[in-house]
Amino acid sequence: MSKDSTFSNNNKKIFFLGDDIDNDSIGELTWNLLHQILDDDEKDKKEKDYKRDPIKLYINSYGGSVYDMWGLIDVIQNSKTPIYTYCTGYAMSAAFQIFLTGHKRYCYKHSTFMYHQLSHAFGGKFQDLVEDMEEVSRQNKMIEDYVLSKTKLTKDDLRNIKEKKIDFFISSDKAIEYEIVDEIL
Repeated sequence: MSKDSTFSNNNKKIFFLGDDIDNDSIGELTWNLLHQILDDDEKDKKEKDYKRDPIKLYINSYGGSVYDMWGLIDVIQNSKTPIYTYCTGYAMSAAFQIFLTGHKRYCYKHSTFMYHQLSHAFGGKFQDLVEDMEEVSRQNKMIEDYVLSKTKLTKDDLRNIKEKKIDFFISSDKAIEYEIVDEIL
């Protein structure tokens, strides 16, 4: 893969995202995941009782691009092959949302998660700012709805995070409490 901290071992169905989420890291990771998923789809059609072994996606990322995040999330959600996510250190911002997509979700004792409201750099003419704000609001709502659907965080929790303009850090123990993870390894 093009980045030194994004790896895959297709033979063992192990993938690692350890970089900022952008077109490069997510593009190659998505391509490799799709290759594995499509291979399973073909085997499923040819072999009578084919068993899909889960894909393991290890995540250690501060986050990044929301658009690239959604692209990977859609691939994971639509995969017939189960994809398990593992937080190996931290899954923050967009990486947190990707982590939540796992069909099963695991972390280690010292793993940390972080959720915050969407941020964006604005520039341009007035109408550009209006259009950018509309898009950021739309994306922020999508993220909030997604987090609410995947965890036991409440609307009040998210409103509090937004009003205080904080980065909300979550320990592995709290991640169990909020049903962010299924198991601490």
